[in-house]
Amino acid sequence: MSDVDEQSKPEKRGRIARIGGYFGRRIGNPFVRSVGRDTLYGGADQARSVLTPERVSRSEAEAAFRGRYEDGGRARFAQLMAQQGVPERDLARLEGMRTRQFRVMCAMSLLALGLGAAVPFFTDDWLIMISGLIFGLFSLVFLAIGLRHDFAAWQIRNRRFGGIRDYIEDRWGR
Repeated sequence: MSDVDEQSKPEKRGRIARIGGYFGRRIGNPFVRSVGRDTLYGGADQARSVLTPERVSRSEAEAAFRGRYEDGGRARFAQLMAQQGVPERDLARLEGMRTRQFRVMCAMSLLALGLGAAVPFFTDDWLIMISGLIFGLFSLVFLAIGLRHDFAAWQIRNRRFGGIRDYIEDRWGR
């Protein structure tokens, strides 16, 4: 009978475990809860302030479309290249790099579009078919990134910061 009594008794915890448990129950939990709550709400407030988009005024949008500078941005381009210390010989390499990035992003866009169009032909599961739509969205993202690289290559090639209208007319025609 003594063997059964010894087995049913829980093992006595050590002194450090008992003291840690006491302080954990009395002090630790409210502290952890308040710090956790403050961190969570503080992080949410910071994320909300950063992720809130800024309003773009109509005049700012028109300036981006038509161009901001009277000379087409030639003086500003020369000033910025001198300020950044970019020599003329490096501009050709920068243009080539941006052109390659444009081509890679267009290839990725076509690949994502092709995968998105092919997914419905290989499955009947509606959940997997939704991934076709996601591939289509990725295609648009890759295309937008690629066009941004092409716009930068066009600016370097022409040695000026022109507007979007100038880029479209010169690069893609009307």
